[in-house]
Amino acid sequence: MALECYADAADYQALYGDDLTGAALDNALWQASRDADRLALGRIEAAGGLAGLNDRCAELVTQAVCRQAHWASGDGAAWRQGLKRYNIDGIQMEFDGSGRADGGICAEMRELLALTGLCCREVGL
Repeated sequence: MALECYADAADYQALYGDDLTGAALDNALWQASRDADRLALGRIEAAGGLAGLNDRCAELVTQAVCRQAHWASGDGAAWRQGLKRYNIDGIQMEFDGSGRADGGICAEMRELLALTGLCCREVGL
């Protein structure tokens, strides 16, 4: 069984227009769907994808995936490559050299997925 993509081009274009299209959009949405599963500890996939979630959770996951795809295709690309630090005035960027994709998740995705309860309950915050 192939892994499901939790958003499609129409979902993305409703939020961002034609900022990203074609294969680049498909790849960004697929990767963002994997990021969502990673943050939700595999609970989305285990539920049977979007069809296994209630309507509210499915909508939040779709929104989160679109926002992550948009972020990752722009500013997020540098963070995915191991950006360790940057300096605005001197336009300097330092990469950690590990080549790993630590983090690489936009704040909007974290916030939307937290609302689903699939990641954590954020008890005590």
